[in-house]
Amino acid sequence: MSETVAIDLPPEPQSAGRAREQLQAFRAALDETTFVDLCLLVDELVVDALKAADGNGVGAIELRAEQDGDRVRVVIAEGGGAYRLPSRRPEPGDPGFGLHLVQRLSDRWGMRRDRDRATVWLEILGTPRMRGTPPPRGRGSTRCR
Repeated sequence: MSETVAIDLPPEPQSAGRAREQLQAFRAALDETTFVDLCLLVDELVVDALKAADGNGVGAIELRAEQDGDRVRVVIAEGGGAYRLPSRRPEPGDPGFGLHLVQRLSDRWGMRRDRDRATVWLEILGTPRMRGTPPPRGRGSTRCR
């Protein structure tokens, strides 16, 4: 079964949470660790876009995601100020930290910059859980909310 998510997020702080909520559609298709990594990557890319927008009158942040088997492909596009590769390893909260994580955690990724648009895509592979097996719960479990 294939899942698809398409949402335009306003440039406001609550958008990172909305993006994570949309990813719930992929929870059953990925193992827990991979699902949490996916949430982290999308969250950081949305936060990078929000920081770049910071009052610049930039339009919506576009989030598109599609699952095919054990692969989830995500595309995030924004008004052009975000997603610049840093010349050094960024610290959490620094510009470019989201891209740094994408480089480290995704299986494939790429970026395209047009005159007024920046787009990042990533693919992440997971081990599908056995059908009918609930997500892990309890101590040590991580959740994406």
